[in-house]
Amino acid sequence: MKKKIFYTLFFIIFVLQFEVLSQNKQNKYYKPIRFSIDGGAKIPLESTPEFNYNFGAGANLGIVYTLNQTASLEASFKSGFSILYNSSNNNSVNLIPITLGIDFYLYDKDFSPYFGIRPGINFVDNTMEPSVSGEIGISYKKMKLYGAYNYMQAGNMIEFGIGYFFRQRPCGCFPHTK
Repeated sequence: MKKKIFYTLFFIIFVLQFEVLSQNKQNKYYKPIRFSIDGGAKIPLESTPEFNYNFGAGANLGIVYTLNQTASLEASFKSGFSILYNSSNNNSVNLIPITLGIDFYLYDKDFSPYFGIRPGINFVDNTMEPSVSGEIGISYKKMKLYGAYNYMQAGNMIEFGIGYFFRQRPCGCFPHTK
């Protein structure tokens, strides 16, 4: 699993180099880097002796880079902090996710549905768990609503939440000059 994640990340980084070269560099209003914060709930789907939790909550900070001229493809790096709870045992565990993601937006408009994939690493109670997360959502200007399925060997989770971007997603159009 670790080897597959390494090859996936290597491929993504290799492809990103070619996408960045086709960036819309002539538009002085085009700012491809923006920061985000998001938070939400995590619901573990299965219970094992190593991963016995009922629900969780947390927040992530991220940096997002728009890759192409139509502003439909974005790369992101996110990290955060979550707490998973077990209501029957009254115990909790810390979860620290670190992910590198690719999102594809369907429209270059204020409102746009999107989907993405995020390979990464989750640090669960001092153990490292490789993970892959698939995310779907909608964005409107600086806000987003999302749902995700997070696959880990220890246990899978469903996540849903809300996010805020500190800058609106750039449009792929050129401004008209006089």
